[in-house]
Amino acid sequence: MRIAARKHTNDNVPRRERLKIEHLRAPALSQCFPGVQQLRIELVFSDPETNAPPPSPQLHTLFIAAPAFFRFSCPCADCDGEFDLTDAVTALVAGLERRKHRASGNMSCQGVRFRDHGVHQSNCSMQLIFQLLAEPRRAA
Repeated sequence: MRIAARKHTNDNVPRRERLKIEHLRAPALSQCFPGVQQLRIELVFSDPETNAPPPSPQLHTLFIAAPAFFRFSCPCADCDGEFDLTDAVTALVAGLERRKHRASGNMSCQGVRFRDHGVHQSNCSMQLIFQLLAEPRRAA
């Protein structure tokens, strides 16, 4: 009879759960940014240090009732990092008065990757290219 190997507990689970809870508790987009009808967030990841295929791109479309939460976990399951787009979104929304509806940028993950069941750790090399598109609310 084969005995199942004990699964390693991932310390990232509490962090990811914390992000989910904070996401659910965030105020609605309409409360934080009343002038925004819709916000589109495109995330494209790449890891220049590995030959592995990159994680799939992500597209998030937020409408007025969606939580105004702009922090995203690093797509590496063994990484404790996240990407915080709050400042970029805030700057974009501030620019809506000047008819600026788009913004883009890039970030590097600042997290640590725990490999081989936590025996080895190294800085995460994941890169993010993001694009933001805000649709202003139309006057009634």
